[in-house]
Amino acid sequence: MSVMREELHHLVDCLPEEKVAPLLRLVRDQLDERPVVRDLPFIGMLEAEPDFAERSEEILHSEDNHSS
Repeated sequence: MSVMREELHHLVDCLPEEKVAPLLRLVRDQLDERPVVRDLPFIGMLEAEPDFAERSEEILHSEDNHSS
């Protein structure tokens, strides 16, 4: 391994975790490779009766009473 590659490895190892993702994107762009995994926010869906939102406080209250 060349001296420059060894230095690069050392510098990457010294980076705080939050700086790794941007650097990884930069390196991948240099290789013209597209990342396989994208860092997307979680999106959830729920299917329920139409009045579910209106009854949510009642449902939560009844669940609190069951856990006691």
